[in-house]
Amino acid sequence: MTQAVITELKFDDHCRRSVHGLRGALLELYRAVGADPARPQEVSRRYRLNKNLTWKVARIIGAEDAFEAVPLIPGPGGLDILLDAMAQAGAPEDALARVREAIDEFDRMIEVHTGDRNQLELVLDSMGAGRPMEISRKAAFRGNSGIWGIQAGVRVTAHFLAPNPDEPGMLDLAMIGGLTRVRRLRPVDRWPVFQLRHYNDDGSPDPRHMRREAIEPEPGDAPGDPWLMRSYCTGALPEIHLSRRGDATLYEIGDGPVGRTGEFSCFFGFADPACVPRYRDASNTVGEMISSVSVPAETLLFDLFVHESLTEVLGLEAEMHGTLGGAMDGVGSMRLPMPERFKDLGLGAMVDTPLVDRYAEAARAALTRLGHTPAGFRCLRLIVEHPPMSSRVVVRYGLPGAP
Repeated sequence: MTQAVITELKFDDHCRRSVHGLRGALLELYRAVGADPARPQEVSRRYRLNKNLTWKVARIIGAEDAFEAVPLIPGPGGLDILLDAMAQAGAPEDALARVREAIDEFDRMIEVHTGDRNQLELVLDSMGAGRPMEISRKAAFRGNSGIWGIQAGVRVTAHFLAPNPDEPGMLDLAMIGGLTRVRRLRPVDRWPVFQLRHYNDDGSPDPRHMRREAIEPEPGDAPGDPWLMRSYCTGALPEIHLSRRGDATLYEIGDGPVGRTGEFSCFFGFADPACVPRYRDASNTVGEMISSVSVPAETLLFDLFVHESLTEVLGLEAEMHGTLGGAMDGVGSMRLPMPERFKDLGLGAMVDTPLVDRYAEAARAALTRLGHTPAGFRCLRLIVEHPPMSSRVVVRYGLPGAP
């Protein structure tokens, strides 16, 4: 391939072409010597090669996705060892030459587009190739924990949707939000953990009256505030501060001890009967639910508990958006790669998880508050490892027309 053609190729096209070229050359070499790429241990014994090397080559040959194969491609030393062993076993020179040419083409692709292998893997990670953003997310979690002085184990969001028995055109809604194993890495005066809003498609406040009720009401609580689920909170729970900012209610945790002695888990939950429309109207054509990540967290657990009659919700779409500087979701550059998808656990599924203690019990309490049992609900579950901070997962589904 000439230099002019190389420079005209876009990165993703050039990367795919060079990787598939190497993959094809390696497969041809294996065939020429009678080696079976599906049996890397046998290849290792037969040619006295390192098992890790033959395993990587087998994975490269079997990879249909070029981007997934890139991290497996050995460095020049490893490939030279492979070619020397194959040459000693009588591999045809033309098959060996094609592998060397493919390696050279792969190296040229790196030189043109990224400069080195580390930068290449970072580019692919950012693009969402292979195991998307795994490297970047892990690094960001650790970095943000140190920068902001706080971290959590699991960010929990669970929404519950059911038709209202008295107003069939309206839906009952319940929500549980929580954080597990919150730790401060330095003194932190206040930190925002949750924000609640009620809005129309265009983002304007929804004027409908909301009748939010705590899932675990306590004597002396002001109506609706702070919706703490105290029986599920553990550890050194700090003071919870509430503030109103326009149509939003902001929850902030207060200061406390640094490290393990100040570790805590906290959960909030409310039920809101007949609060959102089931069908399209002049102001709303989609249903939307959000889970925001405002604390560096190891995992995001986002569950939707959907009544079996609400089949329209099963057509949901999910996206992840960055929220840096208050940027709007609609800004294209703020949309982040998120290959993870909701999994349908089925009706009346076992929803308990090792990620969160007593989770099924908390979900049952929310459904009880709505007057239901888990048997009639389908659980749709999304798990995101090291979700980026600051971001939000936005779930939307089209509202049907009224019957």
